[in-house]
Amino acid sequence: MFCSDKKSDFLLSRIDTDNNHFTNLYQVNQKKAGKFENPRLLSKELTTILWEGPSTFSSDGKTIYFTRSIDVTMGFRNRQREDTTFGIFSAQWSGNGWANLSQFRFNSPQYNTGYPSISSDGSTLFFCSDAPGGSGGYDIYVSKLENGRWGPPKNLGPAINTEKNEVFPFLHASGRLYFASRGHHSRDDLDLYYTVNIDGEWQKPAAMTEPFNSTRDDYGLILNTAGDTAYFVSDRAGSDDIFSAYSLVPTFAHCPLQQENDYCYVFYEPNNNEVDTTTFAYEWDLGDGTIVRALEAEHCFAKPDTYLVQLNIVDKLTKEVMVNQASHSFVVEKIEQAYIQGPDTIMLTEVSALNGKETYLKDFTIDNYYWDFGDGFRSSGAEIKHRFAFPGTYNLTLGVTKMKNDKNDPDVSSCITRKIIVIKPVQ
Repeated sequence: MFCSDKKSDFLLSRIDTDNNHFTNLYQVNQKKAGKFENPRLLSKELTTILWEGPSTFSSDGKTIYFTRSIDVTMGFRNRQREDTTFGIFSAQWSGNGWANLSQFRFNSPQYNTGYPSISSDGSTLFFCSDAPGGSGGYDIYVSKLENGRWGPPKNLGPAINTEKNEVFPFLHASGRLYFASRGHHSRDDLDLYYTVNIDGEWQKPAAMTEPFNSTRDDYGLILNTAGDTAYFVSDRAGSDDIFSAYSLVPTFAHCPLQQENDYCYVFYEPNNNEVDTTTFAYEWDLGDGTIVRALEAEHCFAKPDTYLVQLNIVDKLTKEVMVNQASHSFVVEKIEQAYIQGPDTIMLTEVSALNGKETYLKDFTIDNYYWDFGDGFRSSGAEIKHRFAFPGTYNLTLGVTKMKNDKNDPDVSSCITRKIIVIKPVQ
């Protein structure tokens, strides 16, 4: 679904007082990844001679919220030039078409309201407005559904809104809010940003990186639930066009929590009793220079290796080994798992260095390392660095793929997850 000012076969092309052609809503089916059929109007019932703009859909696809010109015309000089404010409208899918058209209760002919984005549960609506009392230009607002009715809009505040335009909000299923802004950087173009709400406060926005932002206008970002497919609008090629972007990092699911290697064991020899004498005693020689005089020994080795572990009966006075009761070649090895080496807690201002080289998987030659930082960003490589934009607890995932000896070999991978805590510096 998208909006465009492309010419329609049955509508007269009209322009507003700024010589911009009005837009209509269109839909297009995707044949396969990156291949689309010809676009067509979304609905004749929702199409007017004025403006239908950015839209959002409920998760079941049966309710549309979209931007449309409010039915106001203002003394235009000829029949093809019109000016109007716009508002948010909604409609329901009846099975045969869109019906039950209604206005958002906070629309006004005195100012503009539009660019809606509905939450996946349908309870929260983000939108933009240049209503009086804002920070300047278009601000982002939020309204909550209360007893079947949209509650009073709340401005997201100065952390998000500037004296310039903040537009095209998009609430991702993860809770991240993406939007475009002219006011969070020194240039005048639109750039893409994202933020999160922590303990009821919206955090200072972080800028998206390439390929999303450029030196031209970039806006209208949407992502799928997995966060590995995105669409956005940019005029980097000379006109406002829709671009797609796909993550090259594969996703991994059902990754177990990482276990820590402590190399600690308890040694005992069954069917042995305490030596009934004051002269002799049991003594464990654990093969790394450690001697424990007891029938049962608890010991942590410093590193993986093969150790000769022996249980001896020794003379307490001379410390001479009188009898070798048992002898074992004991192999200490890492837990077989992908492994993330890095800090458990970092400051918000720090860059986190992460390493996957301690991964231990038998008969597994690693082809590549893939990272999901739990904040919407991914990367690849055995050693990487990452800066988290917001405080919080993140589920960090490392996935590794096995090198193939032949192209027909099956894909084999392993993954692990661990938590990392990002905290604000003490003021």
